[in-house]
Amino acid sequence: MRFGLCDTCVHQQIVRNTRGSVFSLCRRSRDEPEFPRYPRVPVLECVGHESHGDEDEARGGGVERGA
Repeated sequence: MRFGLCDTCVHQQIVRNTRGSVFSLCRRSRDEPEFPRYPRVPVLECVGHESHGDEDEARGGGVERGA
């Protein structure tokens, strides 16, 4: 299942229930109430998005982005 921008975000947690449904949980919602716990999908823009690549850059991973 595709959740849009959340699929590349470090704050996403995939949650599955016993009936087989799959949800995208935003872990930012735990500390920052302005972020919805389960955002409507597909998410096309989010001010709190931090991509997995940003995490690599912070550690000196040197991920290069195009303009």
